[in-house]
Amino acid sequence: MRKLFVSNLATLDGYLAGPNGEIDWHNTDGEYEGYGEKMMLSSGGILFGRITYDLMAGYWPNATDNNKAVTMQMNNLPKYVFSNTLTAVDWSNAHLIKEPMEAFVRELKESEGGDIVILGSGTIVSQLTELGLIDEYRIFTVPVLLGGGIPAFPPVFNRKGLTLVSSREFSNGNVLNTYWVK
Repeated sequence: MRKLFVSNLATLDGYLAGPNGEIDWHNTDGEYEGYGEKMMLSSGGILFGRITYDLMAGYWPNATDNNKAVTMQMNNLPKYVFSNTLTAVDWSNAHLIKEPMEAFVRELKESEGGDIVILGSGTIVSQLTELGLIDEYRIFTVPVLLGGGIPAFPPVFNRKGLTLVSSREFSNGNVLNTYWVK
């Protein structure tokens, strides 16, 4: 069975993005890029909500200033986009999913292939958390306080106990905590 995991950067006060969707506070460097390359090369697919899909599809198809392996994976991996408003997706290997999320994700997890990552997509993360379908949370805490914005975990689920399985401090001040569901 494939594992479904989240890999996100969040501010110390719990936001994925600023009030207008800005991510200019992301604290990335070569060490972070190394993590990203390893993660993307071991992934077999990506889940997105509409907002994150729009952001990523507007950047990655023409990206030239990033790690080539990450760019290749972002453009070539199967991408599953959950949206009630989109009528089509045009990024390579992207699939618009209109069927119920729970059934689709359960079937995807049972299919052959590498693990599936959710990038950004706080609403999707919260919905799949409530359904008990996320196996692992990899949350980078970035040492910045925004004071408002798009929450990493919009409040649409009941309390979930997690077990910290690893913690890694990066030289840029980010801390990656990895949690499994109890």
